[in-house]
Parts: sequence; C-alpha cells; structure tokens
Amino acid sequence: MASTSPSAIAQWQRIETLVKAWLDERQQLIVLLCTLQGIRGLGNQQPQHKQLQRFCELLMDYISAGYFEVYRELVNEARHFQRENPALTHHILRQLDNSTDEALAFNADFDNPAHIAEHQDQLPQRISHLMQSLEERFALEDQLILSIHQQEPPLRQAMH
Repeated sequence: MASTSPSAIAQWQRIETLVKAWLDERQQLIVLLCTLQGIRGLGNQQPQHKQLQRFCELLMDYISAGYFEVYRELVNEARHFQRENPALTHHILRQLDNSTDEALAFNADFDNPAHIAEHQDQLPQRISHLMQSLEERFALEDQLILSIHQQEPPLRQAMH
C-alpha cells in the first residue's frame, strides 16, 4: 500500500501544483502557436517578430521545465507511491526526444530578428511541422502524467 503520511500527501500536492502550472504554460504555448499559424508573411512587422520571439522563449521554458522538473518529479512520485512502470516511462521519455530536437531547431531558426529574417519564407511550413511534433509530444506527456500522477492521491487510497 502507498504511504499515507502527511509528508506523502504534501509531496503529491506539490507535484499536483507543479503539473497544473506546467499544463497552464502548455496552454499559453498552444494559444501562441495557433496565433503564429495565422501569420503568412512576417516582413518587417515588429509585433509578429516579438510574438515569434515570445513563442520561442515560452517553448524553451516549457521544454526545460518538462525535462528538468516535471518528468523528474513524476518519476520520483512513481517510485515513492509504487506506481512505477520503468518500461513505459523509458519509452515515453525516449519518444519525447524527437519533438525536443524539432523545438530546439525551430528556436535556433526563429529566436531573434536576424534569424527570423533569414528563415521567414520557411515559417508557415516550420510552424505546421512543429505543431504536429508538439501534438505528439503533448499526447506522450499526458500519457506519462496519467500513468503516474492522475491516480488517486495517497489519502484517498487509504480510504478505499
């Protein structure tokens, strides 16, 4: 049986807060990405350049938070509450590498005005490809969250 101590409950709640904040950041990322998808030609339009740069910043923040905070905390939670499925977790984490590479490449090409000007003709295709890659990423991340964290909190487990 999983631990039901106050510290275990606090750990679960802390991870719940972390995951929710991260998913809120994902929602912001999706909204910006959809906005960018509507941009056909950037030209010298400063607001769109700034929007694209903001998207790149948010994308890198989101990817980094996933790797350096959320995934690590979920893996620790799985171990702590005996919800571990190493094969599934390893498979998901390896699959995330593809979309990480795509996100890093997109950021490298569109993170500042000089790069934007150099690659602006490719923007619609790159956004479309990135959207597909992120859609796959989000599905994998959701699978990871559901396989570990979206089970009942420790307190409820003790009540059943």
